[in-house]
Amino acid sequence: MSELINQALLKCSKKHLFSLALINRHLITKVCLSLFLSSASFYAISQTETAPLTLLKAINIAQQNDDWLLKSEFIENGLNALSDGATALPDPVVSLSILNLPTNGFAFNQEQMTQLKVGASQQFARGNTLELQQQKHKITAKEQPFLRQDRKAKVALNAELLWLDAYYAQSSYVLVEDTRPLFDKLEEIVSVNYASSVGNVGQQDIIRAELELIRLQERLVALATQKNVALRKLSLYLFSGDTPVSSGSLTTGKIVLPNQLNEISKSDMKRLSLSSAQDDNQLYQLLLQHSLALATEQRVKALEVDTQIAKEGLKPQYAINASYALRDNAPDGQSRADFLSVGVNMSMPLFSSAKQDANISSSVQMTEAIKTEKRLLVRELLAAVKSAYAEYKGMSERLSIYQTRIIPQMQRHSDATLTAYTNDNGDFAEVVRAKIAELDAQLTLLKLEVAKHKAIATIRYYLPLEIVSYE
Repeated sequence: MSELINQALLKCSKKHLFSLALINRHLITKVCLSLFLSSASFYAISQTETAPLTLLKAINIAQQNDDWLLKSEFIENGLNALSDGATALPDPVVSLSILNLPTNGFAFNQEQMTQLKVGASQQFARGNTLELQQQKHKITAKEQPFLRQDRKAKVALNAELLWLDAYYAQSSYVLVEDTRPLFDKLEEIVSVNYASSVGNVGQQDIIRAELELIRLQERLVALATQKNVALRKLSLYLFSGDTPVSSGSLTTGKIVLPNQLNEISKSDMKRLSLSSAQDDNQLYQLLLQHSLALATEQRVKALEVDTQIAKEGLKPQYAINASYALRDNAPDGQSRADFLSVGVNMSMPLFSSAKQDANISSSVQMTEAIKTEKRLLVRELLAAVKSAYAEYKGMSERLSIYQTRIIPQMQRHSDATLTAYTNDNGDFAEVVRAKIAELDAQLTLLKLEVAKHKAIATIRYYLPLEIVSYE
């Protein structure tokens, strides 16, 4: 901020200040103050534009930009619209005909049987077929909210995994960048000692120091590329088409991530506790409430309705018809009576019973198949939860070893080799190896921390909040 103030004050050159002083001293103060405020406001804006993209913000943006959710809502609305019109009867059939018109004169009043007939017929569905079809559409529509719930969880998981990849690359970059000054210093020490012929310093030590600096630069390029790749993949969720989302002017090149991971929440601790339970039956019962399992259950219910519809096919189908036949008066003027006809048609499933029985059997078999699919799905979810927890447990144990034993030992070894070298009692190559080993250990520690959070994110997908609350 002080640098910005100095830049603002420099804009008021001595020549302009002298000129302004002749006019009004207060004007000088106002001008410089406005320059300072404009610089300060620019600083605040730039700080706002580079606000870190937190994990929660990334997940919220990804879920808001998911067009699949909009597609699912359209499907649900379409199925509900179908259910509204499912109970409507077929359109009646209207007929108009002339009967018994004599061909020797084509006179309408020549023969008594000549008629102008107007008729209508209405067909009805078999049994409760229409009501069952309405029920099926409603049940199928109820599958979409569960699918959307699962989709949100999947998008959150994918966004978090990509965010963690970018975080690992960014944090690794910082670790390597922080190590480079040390190797610069080592190169300087070696060059000075070689020039002054102090200690056992050879040209190979200078080459080794330069080589390690080049390797560090190559690591930085690789990590920067890794971060950009992860952010490019994450941008699939952060951007809607070619336009950035309204929640922030984010571009891939300007995305900055926080410098540390969030602590494990209480809900995540409960998920870990449920995952570690020895009794798989309890966890199996909880996974029956997973959105995928509930969506599959809706499919089972829809197929059960299909079975009922197939059974309705064994019932007769009715239709009614009515007609009115108009006759003209006789040639001698005698009035002729009109005819009214009313009838009922009934379709008996006598020859199609084998087909109806096959439809019922097929529907029952498909229902049992989906029930089996649901059981397999829940078993897969259970295995995935157990696998993710085993990953979390292994990463946690390794993380503890690195934090309490490996890292401290690496640091002591690195300090000891550097001290020995500065006292002309050590080898430069050993110093370099120790520093690189310490850096690698820090990078491994970071990788284990990220892997642990990835395992938690995976468990969070399989045990969402509604399941944990249900338990």
